[in-house]
Amino acid sequence: MRYQIAAATRGAGSDVVKGTRTVVGEDRQMKRIVLALVLLVLAGAASLYVAETQRPGTRPKDLDARMQSIVANVVANDSAIKHCVLAVAKGDGTFRWAGAAGIASQQGMLPMSAVTPIYIASITKLYTATIVMLLYEKGMLALDDPIAKFLPAQLIQGINHYQGKDYTRAITIADLLSHRSGIADYYEEKAKDGKSLADWLQEKPERQWSVDQTIARARDELPPHSTPGTDTFYSDTNFQLLGKIVEVVTRKPLDFAYQDLLFRPLGLRHTWLIGHPGADAAIPADVFRGDRNITRSRANTAYWADGGIVATAQDMLIFLQALNEGRIIHRETLALMHRWHSMEFPIQYGYGTMYVRPPGFVVTKILGFAPVWGHSGSTGSFLYFAPELDLYVSGTIDQTASRIKPFVVMWRVMRAIEAAGSTRQDSGAD
Repeated sequence: MRYQIAAATRGAGSDVVKGTRTVVGEDRQMKRIVLALVLLVLAGAASLYVAETQRPGTRPKDLDARMQSIVANVVANDSAIKHCVLAVAKGDGTFRWAGAAGIASQQGMLPMSAVTPIYIASITKLYTATIVMLLYEKGMLALDDPIAKFLPAQLIQGINHYQGKDYTRAITIADLLSHRSGIADYYEEKAKDGKSLADWLQEKPERQWSVDQTIARARDELPPHSTPGTDTFYSDTNFQLLGKIVEVVTRKPLDFAYQDLLFRPLGLRHTWLIGHPGADAAIPADVFRGDRNITRSRANTAYWADGGIVATAQDMLIFLQALNEGRIIHRETLALMHRWHSMEFPIQYGYGTMYVRPPGFVVTKILGFAPVWGHSGSTGSFLYFAPELDLYVSGTIDQTASRIKPFVVMWRVMRAIEAAGSTRQDSGAD
């Protein structure tokens, strides 16, 4: 899927992005997010899901039941979606809920539950970026450090050889975090054989790709797109390189760095990196592309610092709430991650994090879709915080062909929470 990056105007907390460029990468949901928000306006949105949406000013008798209705109807109303899991929390602690519907695994027909692990795909980028910012706080790296300071020449030399000149040594850590390195995307861009790595993973899921192979594919087989820092190009390769930098700086394999810096301190017992499951790790839910089960390809070791984390929806909420509340990095550091630059309206990107501000008064005020920040994944996974509502939402539909639906799900949650005006305590979901 391709989309155009819009030119951005310099303002407080933003960067200038000159011109437009065709963008590809693992999470090409941006254009569909825009389409989803437009559809909410054109179709009136409420007419599509009137049965699940409360009128403003009313309070449902059971908000838990309202959440379960949202999840159940996602599965019931779309045959391509086999299951859905959703976790919701108010930041002030007045409401917390998690639930699921559908079948998690077609083999054995295992039911989906609130604690079924899911492939979170590119939401992994938010975790990786958080570790980088934590290392920045510790003084172990600087955002303007060139990547050549940490990575061997044989790995990166020529990875941005643009218009006859090699700009590799000009690429900084900040360029990688913000997708402004100009480096090609190893995952969805097609090489001379006419196939992307995504194509290869679908055709031969039994073949395991190493991280070095994914980086080499971008370096040797795909042309770069711009000089560093001058344009925005969403590239999964950026975060593979960041994973390598994390390993060099921490002197630990990436999965150990995740465990030591994030998973263990936050008590994320159901979160791990593909290929490195914990002792209590359950089998992740199936992932589909249309009617095709693509779970086997999702377990490939090619997915790493860019998209390789498996977690439960509730673990995801714990992580995002800790990040937002300054319990991982300082709030001032999080503000650096939120120096947004324009992608395609209304999408903006910071350091490993997305900001979605719906267009127009109708969407934001009448239909009630509040601005959110967090990240999306190509599997249909979502992890966002709505500051205006003090609301955290996470989950997945595990359907790569329905990238609009996660935002519709979040909108329905927003409507239900606002209508309820919930003030009750934790519902006791485990």
